Amino acid sequence: MSVASRLYQLQETDSHLREKLRFLKDAVARLEHNEELSLAAAELATQQDGLEQARKQQRQLDWEVDDLTAKILAVNGKLYGGSVQNPKELMNLEQDVQGLKRHLKVREEVLLDAMGVAESSEAGVGSLRKQVEELTAAWEHERESLRLQKDNAELEIERLTQSRNLLRSEIGPDATGLYDQLSRAKGAAVVKVELGRCTGCNLTIPTGQWQKARAGEMVGCGSCGRILYVE
Repeated sequence: MSVASRLYQLQETDSHLREKLRFLKDAVARLEHNEELSLAAAELATQQDGLEQARKQQRQLDWEVDDLTAKILAVNGKLYGGSVQNPKELMNLEQDVQGLKRHLKVREEVLLDAMGVAESSEAGVGSLRKQVEELTAAWEHERESLRLQKDNAELEIERLTQSRNLLRSEIGPDATGLYDQLSRAKGAAVVKVELGRCTGCNLTIPTGQWQKARAGEMVGCGSCGRILYVE
């Protein structure tokens, strides 16, 4: 096997290794964090806070309505209980009752609105909680698959790394040094010759160079400088 063919094999190995490393990084990130679930959970927490505030307001209004109702009953007791005989005092009590009733009506309307807000908020929280539960279950299922894929990727990375190291050792430092330099500069260091053209720059290769590359010699493209590989 020629040096060029071994370098091409090394390049393919490096490519697969990079692909597996990217996959592993992505799998680890997905195992640690689920963006959709995190957003839904955050929204649930916000809505739960809103529901608690709505319930708190409803309880406060309930107390106010109960307090006003009790005050009206107390004033009515004085008004109609016979303990107050003075006409002016009776008139004042009547005015107090009417004022308390107006205030009570306003607070009851506000309470109804608050009850509607709390009911709507409770429905929204229930729906979102169900969504979070479904997303959690789906993520747990996905994580089982991701863990398996992650383990397989780690094994494949280990195999490819060993293969890469062996190839570099067999090829030697001079050729691998040139390969590394070209890889950094041009991405692909080794390119195939197809139909007499360099697949790196798509220019025609002189016959003499093409024949040397086919014979197994290490030949660089006269245009782009990449190492030529002929199958």
